[in-house]
Amino acid sequence: PIGECVSSSATMTLTLFESPTVNAGTDVAICLGSTATLSGTFGATATSASWSSSGSGTFSSASSLTAIYTPSQADITAGSITLTLTTNDPAGPCGAVSDAMILTINQPATVNAGLDQQVCVNGSPTTLAGSITGGSTSGAWATSGTGTFGNPTVLNTSYTPSAADITSGSVTLTLTSADPIGECVSSSATMTLTLFESPTVNAG
Repeated sequence: PIGECVSSSATMTLTLFESPTVNAGTDVAICLGSTATLSGTFGATATSASWSSSGSGTFSSASSLTAIYTPSQADITAGSITLTLTTNDPAGPCGAVSDAMILTINQPATVNAGLDQQVCVNGSPTTLAGSITGGSTSGAWATSGTGTFGNPTVLNTSYTPSAADITSGSVTLTLTSADPIGECVSSSATMTLTLFESPTVNAG
């Protein structure tokens, strides 16, 4: 300062607050009919956290980091939803923080091998009528016998019984879907083909 005055000082205190952290975990895919077990974490100044959903399903406990989420019908129709984990608001200037993950709900395959059939074996193949819908639209046929399919990977194919099939009197035909996308597994359905040997006649 000018003249006889000396320097002066003043102080201020800077108080530091660590921001809370949160992690909702990796995205998860489940099959229709299943529940999702979550795996969230939080840290630093956060002391608790809770889950919320963009859908309308239910949590076993929204305040549990490892809550189980049960999708609603609306969630299933949507196909995927966002689950968000949010910390509490800690003391000080740092606010609550959030993190989100995506829950995808995959559709299983629905398989129908058709109605059981009773056929008279006369050398002609039997026509099959299978269907596969949902998470897969393709599949393959298999037999408990030794006959042959026109094409085992075609849903509406044909089956020609073997001599051993005819002797046994029936065979079980199984239609199995291809492995659906995601967490769902292959599905199967069966039908029974009952075989009647055609009568023979000779008038001499």
